[in-house]
Amino acid sequence: MFKLVTCSIFVLNISIVSANPLIGTWQYVKGQYATENGLVEAQAPQLTSTKIVSDGHFNYITQQGGKFLYAGGGTYTLDKDHFIEHVKYGNVASILGKTMAFTYKVEGDLWHHTLHEDGKLVEKEIWKRVAP
Repeated sequence: MFKLVTCSIFVLNISIVSANPLIGTWQYVKGQYATENGLVEAQAPQLTSTKIVSDGHFNYITQQGGKFLYAGGGTYTLDKDHFIEHVKYGNVASILGKTMAFTYKVEGDLWHHTLHEDGKLVEKEIWKRVAP
C-alpha cells in the first residue's frame, strides 16, 4: 500500500508541474524597465533576485550590490499566455494591491515575462530555473 501511495503522490506532483511550468525557484538573469527617461536595463550579478512560485502563490526578494532592495509576493492566476500577479505584500508601495498580467513563455530553463500597460512596455524580464 505504501508504494501505491508514493506512486500516486509522485504522479500528482508531475501533473502539477506539467500543468504549471512556472512552479519552482527562479533566479533573475536580466531585464528592461520603463522609466520617465526611457528604458533602463539591469542584469545579474549587479541585481540579484530569487522568485519562488508555488501552487497559487509567489514571492521574491531582490538585492543590488549585495544589499536588500525590495521583496514582495502574493497570489497569482495562470492561463495559457498570462501570469497574473495579485500583489498582497511587499515594500514597494506603488504595487501593493495591484494586479499585473504578464505575458510569459518558458523555453527550456528560461522564463520570459513581459508587462505592458496601456500598450506600453513596463518591464521585460528573463529568469532561469534553479535546479532542485
